[in-house]
Amino acid sequence: MKNIFYSICLLFPAVSCGREIIEYRIINTYNYINGSNAAMDIYSYHQGKKTKHRIIKGNTYSQELDINSGSVEDMIFYADSVKIVYGQSRFKVWKAADNSSRNIILKHENYIKTADKENDEEYQFTFTTQDADQTSPCNGNCN
Repeated sequence: MKNIFYSICLLFPAVSCGREIIEYRIINTYNYINGSNAAMDIYSYHQGKKTKHRIIKGNTYSQELDINSGSVEDMIFYADSVKIVYGQSRFKVWKAADNSSRNIILKHENYIKTADKENDEEYQFTFTTQDADQTSPCNGNCN
């Protein structure tokens, strides 16, 4: 009986510590709005892994990042490079070294903060028709 009591006493602080971490999660949400004139595929390349993100015309694609423990592997702005394909016919490639206000990898410079709460921040990037117009023809190189 005595051992059970001591076990419960030792177990309680361990369980409550885990609970505190969950209560103080910090989540950042990144919203990508397709304001262009075509459906988009965003191919992000991160350490050799390719991930596809699809955004239908007029829709929003969102990603959440848990700052405390979240994986950055599939996050668009953590990519080494991205290839944005518009309507399966035109594309644009961005790398981290490309200094442009339209480069979606440069999250701190090119995203608009839309919400700033205690444990939650939201950022937004809107693709425009002008973005789609400043691309190159795929010529069979859309994937």
